[in-house]
Amino acid sequence: MVLSYVKRFLRLYAGLFLCAVSILLAIQGGVGVTPWDVFHMGIQNITGISYGTVNILVGLCILTTSIVLGEPIGFGTLCNTLSVGYMVDFLKWLNWVPAAPNAIAGCGMMVLSLFVLAMGSFLYIGAGMGCGPRDSMMTAFSKRLTKVPVGLIRGTIETVVLIIGFFLGGPVGIGTVIGMFGIGPAIQIVFNLFHFNVRTIRHESVLDTVRRLSGKTAAVAAEPAE
Repeated sequence: MVLSYVKRFLRLYAGLFLCAVSILLAIQGGVGVTPWDVFHMGIQNITGISYGTVNILVGLCILTTSIVLGEPIGFGTLCNTLSVGYMVDFLKWLNWVPAAPNAIAGCGMMVLSLFVLAMGSFLYIGAGMGCGPRDSMMTAFSKRLTKVPVGLIRGTIETVVLIIGFFLGGPVGIGTVIGMFGIGPAIQIVFNLFHFNVRTIRHESVLDTVRRLSGKTAAVAAEPAE
């Protein structure tokens, strides 16, 4: 039981690390970033605090909203909220991803970042420990707005944060367009490559995990996909 959870947490953090690498690739590409990162970097622009701190503070606000709306939260959700931002700051401090020398290289880095993000998503979602805070909020809204397509809900949220981020001075460019229209196909390609069906993953809440580790409930959670 404990060894199983060790493996799942290792998989979770491997995925979150790749998500952080993806964000850094997009930032260093210098041709614009995804809508949420436009928002994060817009706040960074006007406050002067680090990207990682902004990412975590925004994540905590979103997490609070999800909890208020009754969405179950897993350890993966908490780890995503509290870890990815500082991972990005640490990777920037290491300075091992150079800035793109030109727009063509920047676009290439943006495309690469989408596939790295897709791989990270495959790993951390497959751990079955809960979605990230932004996906949790989208899920919470979709459960209440049952007649509204999930894609429209996600698109509306990302459009709103993109507009706010733009007016706060966040970097919008061709990379933003690549990110908006490229992330879906990138995820589909990676998930198909690993024969990964996200609908088969049963995510555990924090309470579920604590109960199972304490032996109060049978361990029936989905094992990570191979």
